[in-house]
Amino acid sequence: MLQLIFYYNNKFYPRDTKDQMRYSKKNDKKKPFKKGSIVFWKGHVAICINSKKLIHAYGPEKKVLIMSIKETIERIKKTAKLLVKKVSSIKY
Repeated sequence: MLQLIFYYNNKFYPRDTKDQMRYSKKNDKKKPFKKGSIVFWKGHVAICINSKKLIHAYGPEKKVLIMSIKETIERIKKTAKLLVKKVSSIKY
């Protein structure tokens, strides 16, 4: 999803999550979740639409969802046993 967003804005962004993590800069630790923040797990990515909600393709429900950041982190930790690896930001 991120690669397409960048592509349609004439910018490069890697295809795979592991490469996206390497390519992206870290966020400010004081306020990591804000509009445009990218949240990375191993093999999964979400984009914050504001400081409380994010959008991501959630595999178990087979659809793109807007969810609370806290609920998403907890659900992915519980169901997939994955922790957030990195929070980065994009310019919009």
